[in-house]
Amino acid sequence: MNPQEEKIIELADPKDEIIVLEPKKDQSFAKLAISSFMNLPFTSKNALAERVRVNSYFLIRNADARTLYSMAEDLTYDSYDVSEAVNESEERDAFVFMGYKFKYVEVIE
Repeated sequence: MNPQEEKIIELADPKDEIIVLEPKKDQSFAKLAISSFMNLPFTSKNALAERVRVNSYFLIRNADARTLYSMAEDLTYDSYDVSEAVNESEERDAFVFMGYKFKYVEVIE
């Protein structure tokens, strides 16, 4: 188990389900993403892409919410409530958020 997985287990409650995610740019979301990020400076767009490339991503699911965690190598993290994105997804094992499609890879036991 890697340090990011150990940290996410610490953050989760015992009844939570933890899912490892794999992010990829979502092509169906491209037009919206372009318009959403149009006002961002070029460096911000590059920073977002770099962050997606190097961070680890997890979804914590429980009866109340679906929370996406973006975790860096130094174990700092950001969390986002993605309940709406998960509930609206037509796919059982993936959802789209901020222009990226997050596919479920494995459940951490």
